[in-house]
Amino acid sequence: MKSVLLVHGAWNGAWCWDLVVERLDNYGIEVTVLDLPFTGLDNDVIAVEKAIESTNGELIVLGHSYGGMVISKAAEGKKEVSHLVYLCAILLDEGEPMLGYSDTPHPSKIEIEIDENLLSFVKPEAIIPAFYEDVPVHIAEQAIGKLRNFPITSVSSGIGEAWKETKSTYVVCRNDSAIHPDRQREMADLASSVIEWDCGHSPFFSDPDLVVELLSELVKMP
Repeated sequence: MKSVLLVHGAWNGAWCWDLVVERLDNYGIEVTVLDLPFTGLDNDVIAVEKAIESTNGELIVLGHSYGGMVISKAAEGKKEVSHLVYLCAILLDEGEPMLGYSDTPHPSKIEIEIDENLLSFVKPEAIIPAFYEDVPVHIAEQAIGKLRNFPITSVSSGIGEAWKETKSTYVVCRNDSAIHPDRQREMADLASSVIEWDCGHSPFFSDPDLVVELLSELVKMP
């Protein structure tokens, strides 16, 4: 049976997949998660490459948000990767610039502050509006305390184009306030297939069964 590798987005950690991992375990699907080091995009890519190379058999790799940038490079040339999933993720051509969160016509509710080391954190008042509008309150409150600082220089431009050599699915989240759905649809043009869900930026919290259903279907595909 194919296994699954889940790659989180900016400011997050492996903990964000807990509800998904629990359900995949119940299905008997092997799943790997990791904490990206957040010491630059190149180092995040290396961490995911090592995770891919340490997995036996065919692998489905899912990247959420910033994690999409990471998997596009980390999965290049990896024959064991049978499918890529971009979950409301950043999907760019090699060298394509990453537009800022405030750029129009695709505004975002993410509001950040940046320290002298170019580490960013999301302003407290913006966390729920951007990430967790449709997430149960108790789950959102737990997640807020776990968010990490993120090096803002990691999202300058796209690297890697694994999606050119591997089948891919882009999941557009129609109610996303972090990455505008219209911007997601533009990026999704690069993927092999596109589906849309009625959820916000964190479906692993708001509706983890949706995530598990998609992954379990891909695991069963020949």
